[in-house]
Amino acid sequence: MSEIVPAEPIGGIYFEPGETSTATASASEAPRVTLAITNGSNTVEYVPEPFDSERLPTVFASEIQRFLRVANLLGKEEPRVAYLCRVHAFVIAHNLDKNSSGRGVRQFKTSLLHRLEQDEHVTKKKGTSDIRELKNVYRAYRDYYIRHEKAFDLEQSRRERLINARDIATVLFEVLKTVTDPASSQALIQGNAIHKKTEFNILPLEQGGIQHAITQKSEIKAAIAVIRNVRGLPPAQDFKKHGAFVDLFDFLQHCFGFQEANVANQREHLILLLANMQTRQTHNQTSVLKLGEGGVDELMRKFFKNYTNWCKFLERKSNIRLPLVKQESQQYKILYIGLYLLIWGEAANLRFMPECLCYIFHHMAYELHGILCGAISLTTWEKVMPAYGGEPESFLNNVVTRIYTVIKQEVDNSKGGAADYSVWRNYDDLNEYFWSPDCFKIGWPMRLDHEFFFVKSRNKPKPDVKNALVVSPGKTKEKKKREKRDEEEPEDTREEIHEPQWLGKTNFVEIRSFWQIFRCFDRMWSFFILSLQAIIIIACHDLGSPIQLLDAVVFEDIITIFITSAYLKLIQAILDIAFMWKARYTMEYSQKVKLVVKLVLATIWTIVLPVCYANSRRKYTCYSTKYGSLVEEWCFTSYMVAAAIYLTTNAVEVVLFFVPAVAKYIEVSNYKICRVLSWWTQPRIYVGRGMQEDQVSVLKYTLFWILVLSCKFVFSYSFEVKPLIAPTRQIMKIGVKKYEWHELFPKVKSNAGAIVAVWSPVVIVYFMDTQIWYSVFCTIIGGLYGVLHHLGEIRTLGMLRSKFDSLPSAFNVCLIPPSSKRGKKKRKGLLSNIFQKLPDEKNATAKFVVVWNQIVNHLRLEDLISNREMDLMMMPVSSELFSAKVRWPVFLLANKFSTALTIAKDFEGKEEILVKKITKDKYMFYAVRECYQSLKYVLEILVVGSIEKRIICDILSEIEKHIQETSLLKNFNLKVLPALHAKVVELAELLMEGDKDHQHKVVKALLDVFELVTNDMMVDSRILDMFHFPEQNECGFVYFRNDDQLFDSVEMNRDFYPFANENSIHFPLPESGPLMEKIKRFHLLLTVKDTAMDVPANLDARRRISFFATSLFTDMPDAPKVHNMMPFCVITPHYIEDINFSLKELGSDKEEDSIIFYMQKIYPDEWTNFLERMGCDNRKSLEDEHKTEDLRLWASFRGQTLSRTVRGMMYYREALKLQAFLDMAEEEDILEGYETAERGNRALFARLEALADMKYTYVISCQSFASQKASNDPRYQDMIDLMIRYPSLRVAYVEEKEEIVQGKPHKVYSSKLVKVVNGFEQVCFYNIKSISLGNVH
Repeated sequence: MSEIVPAEPIGGIYFEPGETSTATASASEAPRVTLAITNGSNTVEYVPEPFDSERLPTVFASEIQRFLRVANLLGKEEPRVAYLCRVHAFVIAHNLDKNSSGRGVRQFKTSLLHRLEQDEHVTKKKGTSDIRELKNVYRAYRDYYIRHEKAFDLEQSRRERLINARDIATVLFEVLKTVTDPASSQALIQGNAIHKKTEFNILPLEQGGIQHAITQKSEIKAAIAVIRNVRGLPPAQDFKKHGAFVDLFDFLQHCFGFQEANVANQREHLILLLANMQTRQTHNQTSVLKLGEGGVDELMRKFFKNYTNWCKFLERKSNIRLPLVKQESQQYKILYIGLYLLIWGEAANLRFMPECLCYIFHHMAYELHGILCGAISLTTWEKVMPAYGGEPESFLNNVVTRIYTVIKQEVDNSKGGAADYSVWRNYDDLNEYFWSPDCFKIGWPMRLDHEFFFVKSRNKPKPDVKNALVVSPGKTKEKKKREKRDEEEPEDTREEIHEPQWLGKTNFVEIRSFWQIFRCFDRMWSFFILSLQAIIIIACHDLGSPIQLLDAVVFEDIITIFITSAYLKLIQAILDIAFMWKARYTMEYSQKVKLVVKLVLATIWTIVLPVCYANSRRKYTCYSTKYGSLVEEWCFTSYMVAAAIYLTTNAVEVVLFFVPAVAKYIEVSNYKICRVLSWWTQPRIYVGRGMQEDQVSVLKYTLFWILVLSCKFVFSYSFEVKPLIAPTRQIMKIGVKKYEWHELFPKVKSNAGAIVAVWSPVVIVYFMDTQIWYSVFCTIIGGLYGVLHHLGEIRTLGMLRSKFDSLPSAFNVCLIPPSSKRGKKKRKGLLSNIFQKLPDEKNATAKFVVVWNQIVNHLRLEDLISNREMDLMMMPVSSELFSAKVRWPVFLLANKFSTALTIAKDFEGKEEILVKKITKDKYMFYAVRECYQSLKYVLEILVVGSIEKRIICDILSEIEKHIQETSLLKNFNLKVLPALHAKVVELAELLMEGDKDHQHKVVKALLDVFELVTNDMMVDSRILDMFHFPEQNECGFVYFRNDDQLFDSVEMNRDFYPFANENSIHFPLPESGPLMEKIKRFHLLLTVKDTAMDVPANLDARRRISFFATSLFTDMPDAPKVHNMMPFCVITPHYIEDINFSLKELGSDKEEDSIIFYMQKIYPDEWTNFLERMGCDNRKSLEDEHKTEDLRLWASFRGQTLSRTVRGMMYYREALKLQAFLDMAEEEDILEGYETAERGNRALFARLEALADMKYTYVISCQSFASQKASNDPRYQDMIDLMIRYPSLRVAYVEEKEEIVQGKPHKVYSSKLVKVVNGFEQVCFYNIKSISLGNVH
């Protein structure tokens, strides 16, 4: 038997003759293991313990972790195979770090080698070689996997076993390859066909993966077919690739040097985008298995909207060039989209520079077009090839790293933000450089001596630009040659080399000053200052009518505000120059000219307007008007003319404000005339253009502020300014002869100080009360908007109960997708909450009941309601729902039946009035009807004796006949109803208990009911006479007066007592869920009192239900089917916050100091509901029954933000699955219920899972996940538990890994996306290497 024996450190790793290895090493100084073929000793009983497979050195964690995990899985059943897996892991670890220089590597090797020494002898099996045993175990798992891999509707446990079988077979196959020649083993040849990469995020695209329902969807198949269309591409040999291209992304990878993980990520991304876009196409002109052009074109428009705008802004032609042939055009579009996605995938922090990415894509798209067309370079006369292509990670090393190096150096110059803002560039500054045509001077391949790459060094000599950048190891020789050539270069030539200059800030340099308050809000300040001046002038003239504003004197004084305006604009122009001074070297020349022109014009107007006013004051030129006109004559002065000219500068802005479409066109247009028009209003920058609202929004906005400011100015004039005019005049008339505070103001000769003291508070209030008026009008307008749009339609439980019967129709309108026959669904009007009477969608009411019950179930799972409250809130699902007969929740019918009994018992009069009283309250009518039908149903199930059934049938027929004839009051004594009610309640309680020993009590209760009805209630009890004479009633039953046939006696003489035979009733009833639920509901209807009116009692449960009900009454678009909806993704950032409470945190030596104690006080009702759900009485019983994990979750969902957030976000996925279930389910599935169908109909729920995966993704960005894993932090395991609880949850993080380069550890950063498979963290295919320059900024 072959065995693998750990040996003392010697020269290498050897294999005996006849065996081969693919994991050999040659380092003579490193420890090694020897594989020898020998005979094993006797089998020793061995109970292995798992070896830690999670806390591994980052140098080789991803390479050996799967072997150690499989070893732990096989440890008990196949200890020898587990031993071989650990040996293989040790060999790989040794080859990756022979000197054990990585962090924690030496300790790990020592620990693993010690374990191998322990396991080596005890795991030997006599008579069986290791290779044979390894093959047998491998074949067993491989065959099991092959038999079941085609099924996609497996239960979760079977799916987990299948995944384990796949992982084990894959690992054993790799171990076998090291000791067996694949060409000599048929098993290994078959293994090579199925064991490929099986890790995936959503789509299992690799062959050999387990079948998933998502891969069976037609739109997914169509998208995959388009991606794999490689017809017409250049041969793979041109890019040094062995074999043909697998798909378009494989071509892009080898063409431009993208990472394999990035390619896999973006491949799945694009397939899902194409599939979702295909499902949303309204017209289906193409085949189901063929991707339509509409979806691809829509993606093109979305992805390249910014790029095309960027090209237009810089007046460059787009490099997205499509062929005229339609079949080839789609392939080109996919290639361009894929190229952009791959650039984005590896861009890392360059994503903060979108126009920089446009620049990169611009050049790479040009190269791609040249490659596809087979273009010939005019300089080399060879085929066009990418400037940075061919080698793995070429794009990362040559493009991303070089640009990021500049960013990192600039950030280093910032000294953590303490340096002056003008001496370093941030992301925005570097990105703004690509808003100018000068960016094309960088070239492609990029010129590293360009000024863009030059960074000023602080407190250090300026480095050589050519050597300042990080270069790959392969460029070392070229770098040395360049240095040598530079040394040999003559001094004269060196002096001619242009010294690179730092580009500096672009467009804007932040200068912090209090003057920024005025500069940033200059229009607001100017408006309020000028308005205050005008109000004071008007108040001083004591106007009696608004028409007097047109008086020449008054009007001339009012328009002096333009003099003030000129001075304010002069201040604004000065501030603009002052705050842009540090950007003077990088600003465009046109912007400099604009600032100077603004300053000059402002200065001119500050001189012209005062001079004109002083020279022409009260010197009018008047013209008389026609007789009978409102104004007798028009007068003006030269100052008025100057003011009118001054206003023309703002006229264009006013017109453009009220016509936003024209303003938007001028801003985004590249025509020169439009540039000239927009030059004065704002700088020509790439962003912030064309952001005007539509015409209606502008009018509404203007009207709102007219109302606000009108009220504000009227109030200010009437109650603030005008009352101070007369006191101010009186104070001014009082002369100052003796001032008591002459020591402080020795030369005071006027009362200006007193006037300032009087006016200062008024002026302050004048500037501040705008916020008050704004709040008042926001409240008024918001209230009107809420009324018109039905916001807050349901705010209390009372309103919910009153409108609950309209919720199904509202649900039908809002959340049930409209059929093609019905079209869109609309309400009658804004002020009406009554929905249009449209034909109901099929099963609409039943679908609402399913959704409502799921809401109630989740409230119970969150312990917001108790079991009793859940029973009161649930709605039964029955076939009656399909005929629009709804059984409403019991909490709506609380006390209604008791009230109806009281009304009927004490009623005297006509029966029509009684019926009207009961039917007036719809819920009372529902309660009475359901109680009668439920009693009828229970008796039908309970009573099985033929004669007894005949008696009951006839009694019920008699009652229903009198109800139809409205003669119930004449023939029945309703005062007996309370006694009958008590007996029926007793019967229901006995049926719920189901104790076989209480059968005689059930019989007694039935007899009491029978006697009450026949003897006390029925006035004319002719039903009893039927027992004496044979007669056939309406039901076709024949009665005989035969005492032995009618009532069989048992022990005593009971000849005349019905139900005397024990076989006459079926008791206890079968313990089927639906039947017992109906009896329980019947009992609740009979017994529930006023306390149910407050259900649910929990405030959070009330809030959620009210919000759900209110949302159904709001105006919203028609809901599409889940299959046709837009996909969306949610990401939650997480650092080092706690995820779950630990038991130590929850508990304490003193109970009063523990977290759980305060939780019980804060959430007393939820704690009680939790104990009820767990079936425990207190916390101690929870610990005794090993339910502490549930206790941790209960506390964490209330005290830890991330746990609560994840649970809430995953409700989106549950809601999508539920909505998809309603879209797909048939009547039988709806009757079974959502949860029952989930357990029984695996094929349906596999489709639901696939649809939810397509439409919704939730990712947690856990920055410290890698460090927590390395340090065995409990938060790491809490995150794993969270992913186990929610399998579709993903965690993204940046891993810092050590790679051994030339015997020394080198830090490498990788972006990872992980999920949990069968309880273990698994890298989801996406392990994208990022910029290795230290911490990511």
